Amino acid sequence: MLRLQVIGNLGADAERKEANGRRFVSFRVAHSEKRTDGTEVTYWVACAMNGDGGKLFDYLKKGVKVWVEGRPRIRTYSSPKTHQIEAGIDLSVGNVELCGGQRVESNEPF
Repeated sequence: MLRLQVIGNLGADAERKEANGRRFVSFRVAHSEKRTDGTEVTYWVACAMNGDGGKLFDYLKKGVKVWVEGRPRIRTYSSPKTHQIEAGIDLSVGNVELCGGQRVESNEPF
C-alpha cells in the first residue's frame, strides 16, 4: 500500500462537500522546497477527508500549517496555463495534525 505524508500550508479555507451521498472535507496543501540552485518549487496536494471534519473543520483555514497522511493517487489534467498535460496529487486523508496542535484521525475508512 502506498502512503504519503505532507507538511505544508492550506492554500484556502477547507470546504464541506457531498458527492454520491457521502460527506467529505476538501482542502489543498502547498509544500515548498528550496532547490540547490536557490530556486523554490511548490507542490500542491488536493486532499479529501471523509466526514464533516468535526471540531477540526473550524481550524482548517488558509495559511494554517498541517501534517496530513493518507493514500495518494496521481491524476493527469490539461493545464489551462500551459495547455499541456500535467500531473497532480490527490490524497485520501486518514490523519491530520495541526502543526503545533491536536491530532485528529478520520473516523471513516478511506
